[in-house]
Amino acid sequence: MAFWGNKMEGESPLPGEQAPIHLDGTLEEGYSEIVKSKGRAPGIDLAIKLSDLLLEHAVRERASDVHIECQGANLRVRFRVDGILQDMLSSPKNADIPLTQRIRVLAGFDPEPPASFRNEEGRFQKMLAGRAIQVRVSSFPTVNGEKLVLRVLDRQQLGLDLEQVGLDQDAMTLIKKLIRNPYGIFFITGSTGSGKTTSLYAILKNINTPMINIITLEDPVEYRLEGINQAQISAKSGFTWAEGLRTILRQDPDVIMVGEIRDFDTAEISLRAALTGHLLFTTIHTINSASIIERLFEMGVPPFLIGSSMLGAMSQRLVRKVCPKCSQNAAPPSEPVVNEFVKNMDPDEGKIVKELILKPGATYKVEKGCPECRSTGYMGRTGIFELMLMNEEIRKHILDHAPTDVIKRTAIRTGKMRTLLMDGILKARTGVTTLAEIIRVTATMV
Repeated sequence: MAFWGNKMEGESPLPGEQAPIHLDGTLEEGYSEIVKSKGRAPGIDLAIKLSDLLLEHAVRERASDVHIECQGANLRVRFRVDGILQDMLSSPKNADIPLTQRIRVLAGFDPEPPASFRNEEGRFQKMLAGRAIQVRVSSFPTVNGEKLVLRVLDRQQLGLDLEQVGLDQDAMTLIKKLIRNPYGIFFITGSTGSGKTTSLYAILKNINTPMINIITLEDPVEYRLEGINQAQISAKSGFTWAEGLRTILRQDPDVIMVGEIRDFDTAEISLRAALTGHLLFTTIHTINSASIIERLFEMGVPPFLIGSSMLGAMSQRLVRKVCPKCSQNAAPPSEPVVNEFVKNMDPDEGKIVKELILKPGATYKVEKGCPECRSTGYMGRTGIFELMLMNEEIRKHILDHAPTDVIKRTAIRTGKMRTLLMDGILKARTGVTTLAEIIRVTATMV
């Protein structure tokens, strides 16, 4: 059955494969139409049609992930749109349409799941609407059967320009100046799916010229960037983060991007490389910019190495933008409500937050819901950012092994750092998003 094979960009259709179907209706309507044609076409052809239909709808709905699940006798499909999972299809499973087998083989797996569990991750590329869509596939065994998650990587949705990620003009000016330093290390932090990789790619694209040698270490390589040397981590072959970094340093690099710092070895090599004339960009998992320093302490990195090599750090989250078709104007919250909101904050931060919310001239919006935004009230996402730049005061705190809250307070007071909550409030004030959305996303930091 040759037509089960992978299909990459530019290849002719596989034997037996029909052109993708394009339906204006819902995914459920498209699925029903495919089921009705059962018996008139081979099951494999129907599986090909259904997998194409899923991906076409995913791209049309701007989904970042597609969840294909077995729920008892039902097939359930959910899309993650703007960070929120939405049900798209729930219908009785049809054994004559081998959808999961089709996707498994596209991803480079065996058609049937293995008898004993093993980690299965693969990827494939598909031409949809005249452009190449990359899909990363992960398989997971559940008691009800195999669950597949497809990460849809659409360059058109990525927004690789620094101007598109959501930075305001002041932060943009600071970032553009900072990323042109001849050496030092700059950290980006945020939760999974907060756009860290997008920001890193946008930074690299902004400084990329034929005069500098940019090398990246990634796991996985999300997108191919022209003019940049990208390397894929492979623990199986011994190409670890630390080993990759040691090799990169012998490749005459000017700029190095390390996908993530997870341990002492990678942290120490990165920070020492930043001291010896290299510019490094990397990500690290912490709750905010100031807590990066404490995380490095936990890994065992000496304070002098952090203080002398670190240029700064940026924390980020993604917030949903209000739907332009149905959003409505909203009155600002009352002062008693704001007082209650800020009562548990650091007094200095709480004072700034209160002033930002109550300051006259805001155009607050509230979500409503319409067919255009699938009744969510939101459409698309933008970033909120917390940019902390290194200065002498913060450097002294690092050498004294000061706790995170002291460093954060100093960054706000001496570095004019705007926290994630403050940046979010400013975006809510201009009607880009809602206060409710900002509070939802930053709740753990309030």
